[in-house]
Amino acid sequence: MKSVKELNKIADDASKSVMQTVGAIVDAQSFIESDKFIRSVTALGDAVGEGVVTGFATVNDAQVAVFAVNGEVLKGGIGKANATKIAKCVNNAVKTGAPLIGIVDSLGARFAEGIEAMEGYGAIINAFTAAYGNVPTILIIKGNNFGMLSYLTGLCDVTICCDKSVTATSSPLILAAGSTLDVAKVGTASVMSENGIASVVTASDAELGATVKKVLSYFTDGIIAGEDDGNRVCTGLGAGVDTATVISQVFDNGSFTELKKDYGKEVVTGFARLNGISVGVVAINANEKDGKICSDGAKKASAMVNTCDNFGIPVVTLVDCKGVVNCVKCQGELMRSVSDLLYSYNVSSVAKVSLITGNAIGLGYVAFASKSVFDYVIAWENATVGLLDNEASAQLVYADEIAKAENKEKASEELAKAYGEENTAAVTVAEKGYIDNVINPNFSRQYLIGAVQAFINKR
Repeated sequence: MKSVKELNKIADDASKSVMQTVGAIVDAQSFIESDKFIRSVTALGDAVGEGVVTGFATVNDAQVAVFAVNGEVLKGGIGKANATKIAKCVNNAVKTGAPLIGIVDSLGARFAEGIEAMEGYGAIINAFTAAYGNVPTILIIKGNNFGMLSYLTGLCDVTICCDKSVTATSSPLILAAGSTLDVAKVGTASVMSENGIASVVTASDAELGATVKKVLSYFTDGIIAGEDDGNRVCTGLGAGVDTATVISQVFDNGSFTELKKDYGKEVVTGFARLNGISVGVVAINANEKDGKICSDGAKKASAMVNTCDNFGIPVVTLVDCKGVVNCVKCQGELMRSVSDLLYSYNVSSVAKVSLITGNAIGLGYVAFASKSVFDYVIAWENATVGLLDNEASAQLVYADEIAKAENKEKASEELAKAYGEENTAAVTVAEKGYIDNVINPNFSRQYLIGAVQAFINKR
C-alpha cells in the first residue's frame, strides 16, 4: 500500500494541468480539495482521485464549490466513483448556498463499467437539477465534452466554452458519419456560440479567469460602490442610435458583459451595473431582423429573465421592437418560445424596468413594456407605441382617403404622421397612463437608476 506522501504526489502530478485552470479562476491559495484519495480499479487502470478534482475555494472572496474533470486521466472518462464525487460537490454547493463552478474535459462514459457508469451520470444530473435555480451555476467546457455531460449545458446559468473545446451528445465521428458534415466543425466553440449553448467563448486561462470573476460578481455582489457617476448625462442618444451605443451610455462604464452574442441576434442579453447595482439586460436590436423577434431571440430573453428571477437580480429592458417575424413554417415554434417569454416576464418577481428607445409595436409593447408587467416604463420622446406601426395603421384607418389621393405616397406619409401624433406618440400613450415618463434620451441613465433603486426591494 502506498504512503500518504506517495499518493499525494501521484494525485498532484496527475492534476497539475487542470489545477492550472482552477488556479486561474479562484483566489490564490484558497482551494481546499475534497475526496482527494478516492479511487477504483478499472480495465483502463486506476488513478488517485478518479481524474476529478473537487473542493471549495473563493473567487473575489466569495465562497464557491468547484469540480474539474481532468481529460488527462483515463481520458476524463466518467464512472460510478468519480460521478459520485462530482455529485457530492454539487450537493455541497446547494447545502452551503455557494455558487458552483464546473470544469469539464471528458470523452464520455467508462464503457467497461456499463450500468454503473450510467447510474453515475444519473447522480450528476440529479445533483445539477437540484442546484439549477438555487445556486449560481457556471459550467466551463475546457476540452472535450462528449456524451451525457453535454446535457449539463442546459442545466446551468452560464456556459463558458474555451475556444478549442468540442461539445457533442456523442463522438463527432459518429455524428458526422453518413452525412456531409465536416467532423472538424462538429460541436466547436463557435458552433456552440451560434446555437446558444455557449454564453461566452474564451481564448486563454487568463481570459477565462477574468470572465468567471466578472460574471460571478453579478450574482455575489448585488451592490458595489459605483465608480461611474450616477448623475452622468448620456451623450449622443436619440432616434436611430444602435443598441450597443445605448448600452454603453446608460450602464456603468465597462460593466456590461454580453451573453450568447452570436445567437438570436435581434436580442442582446447580459449583465451590467447601474450605479453599482447588478442588473440583467434584455435589449431589442432593431438592426437585426428589423427589430422583430424570432424564436431564438425569445428563448434567449426568457433564459436571461429566468436567471435574474432565480437570484433576485433586477431586469432592465431596452425596447425597439416591431413585434414578431412573419414566418409561416415556424409558427408552432414561435408560439411556444414567445409564450415562454411572456410567462417568464409575467411570473418574475424582481424589479422590472423598461426603456422604450424607438418602437414598441404589438408584441414589442405587450412583452417588453406593458404596465401590467413592468414596475416602471420610460420612453424617449421620439418613441412610438401601438398595435401596428404608423404606416400600417394609416393604410387601414385611412384607406379610402389614400385611394382617392392624387399622390398616394405623399398622402400615406402625411396620414401616417397624423395618426402617430394622435395615437402612438409616447406622450399620447403616457397621457393614458401606460408610460410613467417621457424623457430626453440623454437623461436615460438617471431615470433607469432611479427606477431600479425605487423597486429593487419590492414585495
